[in-house]
Amino acid sequence: MRNRPPREPKPYALVDIPQQAPRRTQAVTHQRFSGLTGQLKLAITVVSEYLFVGSGAFRFNPRRTRDQPDVWYTFCRTRGRMCIPGTSLKGAIRSIVEVISNSCVSQRKSGETIPEPHRPCRFRDPNAHTLCPACRLFGATGLRGRVWFSDAVAEPRIKTEVVKIGELWRPHYQATAGKRRFYQVKATPRSDKRPQRNFRFVEVVCRGGRFLGRCGFENVCRAELGLILSALGLSDSRDGQLQTAFTPKLGGGKPRCLGAARIEVVEARILDPAGGGILGYVELRGDELRQFLSNCLRACREEGMLHRPSWDQLVAGLQPRTGSCPKEVY
Repeated sequence: MRNRPPREPKPYALVDIPQQAPRRTQAVTHQRFSGLTGQLKLAITVVSEYLFVGSGAFRFNPRRTRDQPDVWYTFCRTRGRMCIPGTSLKGAIRSIVEVISNSCVSQRKSGETIPEPHRPCRFRDPNAHTLCPACRLFGATGLRGRVWFSDAVAEPRIKTEVVKIGELWRPHYQATAGKRRFYQVKATPRSDKRPQRNFRFVEVVCRGGRFLGRCGFENVCRAELGLILSALGLSDSRDGQLQTAFTPKLGGGKPRCLGAARIEVVEARILDPAGGGILGYVELRGDELRQFLSNCLRACREEGMLHRPSWDQLVAGLQPRTGSCPKEVY
């Protein structure tokens, strides 16, 4: 009997779906302004070796040599500049909000088992239906969300490369029933540029690449904004200083350990109704901004919007790991 090589460790962390049902309350509608409305300016920096956000298009090299790829998947672009689409950002951040707030599991994969209390919320009548924290913020079928993300556009002269990664296969969910899966931050092994079966080539942004985008919010309370900030990977210390608790994963190739990014808030614009209606904004930077964000994070904890056991599991699971990501099937 031929000996099989040992399987490499799986590059993901698991977060338990709590036995406690989500805390569902009535949705907030959009008839009038209440609470906080405004925008956060975000700086997104690639901290893994590569980031890949596919455009669905290919690029061909008809003059390739034996050691060069002839076709590869291209990075997403808007008006000729690389970008992370706002829909991609929203999906990634919503998945984290669902975990750290003990919300419903909105996206169910075929073959995946979800506990009954965490089935997706349903909404038809704002007076008769209640929603989990994530659905109240990001919306549900029939209800527009109160959080949105713009496309995050790359800064000029960003460094790119074409790299080879192993093909991505559909995961088995039976072994992770009752848990949520998040891919870890590990090194991506370098490989040659020769075409090879069960491998593909992708255009990536290298470590240190920076993107700028915005997160808009409408009619949220401080605790809800603090929940969004927590999902961006932010936390505050006892002296009110902001720090990065973990780096969210964005884009494609996560099973190959691509996509870890540090997200920072560099500016906030908050609607001030007393300042002349929708055009009256207060801009926060520097110490004022840090104090405002710290107050929101503290309100999120104190008002019970942050499910602490899930938060602790996620933060521990997304800390950088030693060793390399698996190159092939694991």
